[in-house]
Amino acid sequence: MRKLKYLIFLLLFITTAAYAVPKEIDWDDLIPWTAVFSPGEVKFNKSLVDKEIKIPGYVLPLDTFGRGVNSFLLVPYIGACIHVPPPAPNQLVYVEAEKPWEGLAWWEPVYVTGKMKIETQNIEDLAIVGYEMAASKIEYYLGETGVHGFFDW
Repeated sequence: MRKLKYLIFLLLFITTAAYAVPKEIDWDDLIPWTAVFSPGEVKFNKSLVDKEIKIPGYVLPLDTFGRGVNSFLLVPYIGACIHVPPPAPNQLVYVEAEKPWEGLAWWEPVYVTGKMKIETQNIEDLAIVGYEMAASKIEYYLGETGVHGFFDW
């Protein structure tokens, strides 16, 4: 009987974890809070690694095929990476889409859901990116004015 209870608990736990809602974060969550501030040092939020998260941002396409975007930079505001200097590495996310995003134009506001990891890389001499996501879902951001400051028009 005890083994049966354990098995039921285990199945419930696995089922719940498989359908867990991704944690919705904002750009401030990519920067870990520390009591010591060191100018010039870029820190990453290691608690996000391998977590299913959802984050809003703007699309800067890197690899396209037809109308689909296979990979892109997710940036916190319009014009990031085009203007000098680009945002800090802990404020840029390189996104590989499971299936191409068929967006209409550059700088579209979107929500990206997927697994996050820390992976510092230089992307086409545009910027040094610190985060990478395998996007399982990309959707248009349809937020209300005032919810996220960088999405206010």
